[in-house]
Amino acid sequence: MTDIKSLFDQLTADLDLLKKLLGNTQPVQALVSRIPAVLKGQEQAIINEIIPELTTDMLAMKLAAEAFKDIHIKHPFSQKSARRYVGIIHLHPDHDNTEKIVTQINAINTIKAKIEHAVVSENDTRQARFSAIHDNCPGVMTVHLYRKIHCVDDELVKSVRFSWQRKDSLHQPDKIKLLAQITIEQERATLDNQLALAQLYQKIATTPEHALRIRRPVKVQPAANIVKVTGLKTVTAPLPIIVVQKEPLEANEVADFVASQVRKQRSDKRKNTVLGTLTGHTIEKITAE
Repeated sequence: MTDIKSLFDQLTADLDLLKKLLGNTQPVQALVSRIPAVLKGQEQAIINEIIPELTTDMLAMKLAAEAFKDIHIKHPFSQKSARRYVGIIHLHPDHDNTEKIVTQINAINTIKAKIEHAVVSENDTRQARFSAIHDNCPGVMTVHLYRKIHCVDDELVKSVRFSWQRKDSLHQPDKIKLLAQITIEQERATLDNQLALAQLYQKIATTPEHALRIRRPVKVQPAANIVKVTGLKTVTAPLPIIVVQKEPLEANEVADFVASQVRKQRSDKRKNTVLGTLTGHTIEKITAE
């Protein structure tokens, strides 16, 4: 069995060293925003607005170090919603500390991967994995423990721009189970809602299973569009991104998120037919091409 505790102790020491290195390194450019954290019990609250708290230069370096070290549960914040720090740190490769920072980040990512692999591969049940994490890494927040530090030091980056992703989760349901769920909802619904559910039942019953989809909203998350000479790459960005290169690059801080702003629809997005809603999820029928 892997000695997870020793790996975690090494990770903690490596994160402390990275904090010191970042605190003593002047960046070419640094923009890091703290995203207000979700309070415990507010995980399902509707998000209408997010106002990031921007820091720059050496204060941004300090916040980035704090972000990388933020792997423990913190009260009064939620254990189910990740705390996020969005930004870009551009380091010059000739700075005395830059090579040490890259080495340290690679070591940290390697240990994180080893811990995750050990927990998943050496424990068969969810409860066993929970125990493996919390017995060896006291007070840790698993989603924070596993997330890697994104470092680009071998490709020319032209720009890094941040945005908010508002994607939906779309999956094909089991038609029989979906109809059974509607029947259960009908039995406890008011007279007005019973009619709507009956109509939804009929629409689903006459739709082939392969054409049915259930759409549910996924929480908004920050993303980074990284433009390299080799092309565009979009990644989720819960932690500051490190870029090491001599050449200048364009960057912007993450903007405020306002839910009421209308998103521009992709021209190639298929327009499915909405059959109705059930328990807050939208039931759709795939429209033929």
